[in-house]
Amino acid sequence: MRKTLRDFRYQVICYPSLDDGVLAKIESYNPTLLVLATDFPSNSTLQSLAEISQLLPLPIVIFAENDSPSVIQHAIKAGVSAYVVHEILPQRIKSIISVANERFKEMQALRNELKQTKAQLESRKLIERAKGYIMQQKQISEGEAYSALRKMAMDQGTPMAMVAQNIIDVCALLEE
Repeated sequence: MRKTLRDFRYQVICYPSLDDGVLAKIESYNPTLLVLATDFPSNSTLQSLAEISQLLPLPIVIFAENDSPSVIQHAIKAGVSAYVVHEILPQRIKSIISVANERFKEMQALRNELKQTKAQLESRKLIERAKGYIMQQKQISEGEAYSALRKMAMDQGTPMAMVAQNIIDVCALLEE
């Protein structure tokens, strides 16, 4: 495996075991890809990979002998970009890594989009609550409350969601 990777001009930096210090090793080497060759990825290995995927996301390729559907499913949930079973022809490794890289990029884009969508939804919820407080306090319409909230945000040079959160916090404090 190492020779094949080198033949395809991949720089093999180190061969860490997935022990407690693997995150620090990955962080210090800053690899663009993690390749793992194993007979059977253990639960602790998959947990380490999940942690790596959360904290230091990068494409992960596993070459394994075990083709158990549950192990493959756990590996994918742990953030593995490609899980390849049984012996691989050396000439296929480059395309496997390319596919893993593209799959990783696509998954990262989806995660970022989901994160952004959740943040927008949370902002909308805050704005709706703040509008409710403003409408109740000033006895004005929803449109007028929105305009007042928007004006306050523009005057302060602050995002509407932040102004909305401040209004909610002040109202909660006054209700105590």
